[in-house]
Parts: sequence; C-alpha cells; structure tokens
Amino acid sequence: MTKLKGPKFIQYFQPVIDGLRDLGSSAKPREVYTWIAEHHPIPKEEIESTTKGGQSKFENKVGWARFYLAKGGLIDTEQRGVWVLTEKGRKANLSHEEAYNLFKSIHDGFQREDGQPGEAETEKTVDEADASAPDEKAYLNQDAIQEELVRILRGITDKGFEELCARLLRHIGFENLKVTGQTGDHGIDGEGFLLINRFVRIKVMFQCKRYAGTVQVKEIRDFRGAIQGRAERGIFLTTGTFTKGAREEAARENATAIELVDIDRLLELLIEEGLGVRETKALTIDRDFFSPYQKAL
Repeated sequence: MTKLKGPKFIQYFQPVIDGLRDLGSSAKPREVYTWIAEHHPIPKEEIESTTKGGQSKFENKVGWARFYLAKGGLIDTEQRGVWVLTEKGRKANLSHEEAYNLFKSIHDGFQREDGQPGEAETEKTVDEADASAPDEKAYLNQDAIQEELVRILRGITDKGFEELCARLLRHIGFENLKVTGQTGDHGIDGEGFLLINRFVRIKVMFQCKRYAGTVQVKEIRDFRGAIQGRAERGIFLTTGTFTKGAREEAARENATAIELVDIDRLLELLIEEGLGVRETKALTIDRDFFSPYQKAL
C-alpha cells in the first residue's frame, strides 16, 4: 500500500469493513486477516515479520484498525472473539481522508488526568515500535509477557519444545499422544488422535520446529509427504512464522490437510490454556469515585 497521511494502519479501515461485509457482517479475526491478505497486495515482509511479542505486523495493524473502528461505532465488540459490523459500519465506504479524520477525532480524545499517554498509542509508537493493538481480551502486561515467552520458547531444547507441544495438544483435546522425535522419520515429532465425537476420531501427526525465521514451502511439502497415508491430518508448530507460499501449500485442495501454528498462535494457545502463565489479580484506583469528595464545598 502506498504511503499516505497518518499511521499505516488506517489504510486497513475500509478493508476490514469490506472483509466483514463479504463474510456476512461478522467474522473471527483470523477470517478477516485471511480475507484482506487474499484481496489486497500486502507486502510479503509485513505478513512474515513479527513484533517483539510474536504477532504478525500485518495482523497487528489490522488489529489497530479494528480498535479505532470499534471506538468509532462501526464495529461491535460485545461478542468476545467475533467482530461484527454495526448498522453504521454496514453503510460505511471510507476514503483515506475520512479514515484519517476518524482516527484523529478518536485519537485526540484519549486523555488521562495524570498526564500520561492515553488508551491509544501515538502514531509514531504504533508504526515504529509495533505496540500491540488493544483487544477486548488482552491483559494489561500482555506485550511484556509475550516478549518474554518468545525468548523462553526459542531458548528451550528441541526435545523440550516437542514435549511442550504435545502437552499443549493434550490440553486442547488430543488423546493417546506420543512424542517420537526420532531421526530418520522425515521430521515427524509425534502423533495422536483427535476425538471428533463419541464415535469418530482421526489420527494426527505433528512436527515441531524451534525457528526464529520463516518456514518455507519445501518443509511443508516434506512434512506432507512423510504423513501421507499414515495420518488424516498434520499439524506443524513453530516458534517462527510461515511464508505465504507455505500457507498456500498447507491449504492446498485434494491433499492431506495441514494446520499451521506459528509463534503468534502458539502464544495465544499457551495463554488461553494457562500453560506457563498464571493470571493474577490487581487493584486499580477509581479516580472518578473520589472526585466528588475532592471538590471544595
């Protein structure tokens, strides 16, 4: 996308709206990311590079777009994990100038009594420091925690990462899991069964790669070749990211399906399942509560 006035993420305002409109006026975040990537020429480096917290820079910018669209009343955030167009959003067709004005009106309204930065980050912070977009289910210290988790995950042993992945898969419903991790097995690190219902289960094989970079097409092809005829589905987990070509190969029709779990999704699952992280309670001062008592009588 060309360089225009304002932070880069406002260029995603209308694509988010268009994507939701095309998806039936509601969708999960990942469905919106996929729709935009398929309908707009997103730079390869933006899709494949990540923030310090492990999130795709592209997805992060789309997340910032969602945040401002929600503040502007174009997207409803009442239903957790689902983005829904409001009546106002259904009718919106924002030019870049209109998108910029929407951003400015909301951004300029963020103020705090103590003089510290408000709920939104400045344009410079968002575009250069890759601060995570506010989310309805994010924790206050999520950026710092995710950065530390990325460092930890990329520092553990290969065997440790395989065992951690197996533990995570057990948490999300897999049974009879075993870690193989044997050399000469074409990169297959484990296998197990996913229970579909009380009578049906499918065999799944998984591969774990403790990468800092990107997984290429060849590695997906090699993995598929290794599981072909031996499992009904594969899962490729990595502490890195996947190239666009690798994602397309994994989703190729008439081939054994392969689910991709990159560092962003891996962190999301660990936090959701409470693996390696604990939620703690914290108190916040409600300054508005005390304000009536601080005024001179």
